[in-house]
Amino acid sequence: MTNSSNQNNTRYSRLLIAAFVATLMLPACVLIFTDGYSFLRALSAVLLPTGFYLLWSVAHKRSGMMVCWGLLWFILAALQLVLLYMFGSSIIAVDMFTNLFTTNPNEAGELLSNIWPMVTFVVVLYIPVIALAVHSLRQGFTIAPSTRRTAAVVGAVMIVAGCATTQFNVFPFNVLENIYRSFDELVKVRRYPTSSADFDYEAKCDKPTDKREIYVMIIGEASRAANWQLYGYDRATNPRLSTEENLVVYKNVVTQCNATHKSVPLILSSVSADNHSEIYERRGIVQLYKDAGFRTLVVSCQAPNRSLIQMMCDEADQTIYMNGLNDGAMLEPLRETIAADTSDLFVVMHCYGSHFNYRERYPNQFSQYTPDDDVSISKKNRERMVNAYDNSIIYTDWFISEVISTLRQTDACSAMFYCADHGEDLYDDRRGRFLHSSPTITYYQAHVACVGWYSDEWRATYPEKAEAAVANTMAPASTHTVFHTTAQLAPIESPYIKPDVSLVSNEFDYAVERHYLDDHCKARCYGEIGFRREDWELLSQHNITDLR
Repeated sequence: MTNSSNQNNTRYSRLLIAAFVATLMLPACVLIFTDGYSFLRALSAVLLPTGFYLLWSVAHKRSGMMVCWGLLWFILAALQLVLLYMFGSSIIAVDMFTNLFTTNPNEAGELLSNIWPMVTFVVVLYIPVIALAVHSLRQGFTIAPSTRRTAAVVGAVMIVAGCATTQFNVFPFNVLENIYRSFDELVKVRRYPTSSADFDYEAKCDKPTDKREIYVMIIGEASRAANWQLYGYDRATNPRLSTEENLVVYKNVVTQCNATHKSVPLILSSVSADNHSEIYERRGIVQLYKDAGFRTLVVSCQAPNRSLIQMMCDEADQTIYMNGLNDGAMLEPLRETIAADTSDLFVVMHCYGSHFNYRERYPNQFSQYTPDDDVSISKKNRERMVNAYDNSIIYTDWFISEVISTLRQTDACSAMFYCADHGEDLYDDRRGRFLHSSPTITYYQAHVACVGWYSDEWRATYPEKAEAAVANTMAPASTHTVFHTTAQLAPIESPYIKPDVSLVSNEFDYAVERHYLDDHCKARCYGEIGFRREDWELLSQHNITDLR
């Protein structure tokens, strides 16, 4: 090879290594500013990954090969940039990786189609580097020994210096840990049918009358209390429920987790954030009602995805998946099941609710606030997105009222309990946060809508519970209350039902400390989860002052 060829080879290899390291370092550098790193952590966030990427790129004399083998680093960097675009801060969380395996593909497609500016950016950023690497391989380019030695020494020195800071929680190494944690959780979920097989609620049901009993649990999705008229919102998003008799609004309920794949199982299970590890060993509320002699039905607008949610739902006598249809499609199976026989009945209805893309969650006739058409995810499009979100709440209002109407038309002793699994960010303040499931939670994700409807027959049959249901409207509750409240709607006795967290019990513990399940499945007090000043102010405005 001529000197000129050698020089071109060397220049190309250096360019490839520089492009590889520089583009991969972009998310690490952005995180320094978005997450407010200390000086030592910022220093480590630069030195450790830069040194690692340098060593990686020269581990083989053909740098093009190492760059191609570094596809994982490109994927993590691209995903990190996209998530920073949506959430504004924080590394890729365990929950986000788990969501990749449990999210409906259609829902994922809706999200990706609305963040195309950032998707386009990462494609333009990383594809050329990969193309350079492929070209290098085809041309047979190799790194000059001197260049390779220099890069290796510099990389090693940077790693040693980075380790000296003792700040190891930096991108991409902390993300690799989260990948491991996500797979560990998925393994536990897959083992659930076996690990919970011997569980027994020891349930007994002693009905005071022969009257038929029908109870419906509705699990809402991404429905924040801040946009419900019933919670003081200045738009008429609850035109029907605001006039509904026997409806009780619970105004002090917060989520236990802002990620669906964890928050919904916590609603379906008797465990709480405090003893989350036991969730893989216990059956859900469907099994409790089955053991008590009720016929059970689960209707879900979600698609089956082998998640813990599906496994708990599949414990029912009948499970129906509507696969992405609007929530109103669940009314027909409910009515058909009620009319099929006269047995006592327990129904779980899992809504699509207000999950993004909001415009896809309701029929055209519910477009009260316009414009509400599909737009890319951007703060400049907030007005349209909020209009669509509010319209989805109006549709939820209609759906819940239709369920109530269906129950009222029976002569059964009946009740309905609705609670959202978590809330949603909508570019509400200077933080520019959007969606949910972010590593750090906000007021808008935490405070959820929760209502109960109790028929005249139920109130007459269980007067003490009815009195407690009204008295506990400001009880300091979390989504942990949903299981125990719904379980106590019926005269079911079980050592796993806790009256002190039931909203239809006069034993509710007002001194209870509510906890949040963080990304690593640790129960934490709300005062420790990263609320900012604006979050505490909003909580105070809604008379939620007992979360410290």
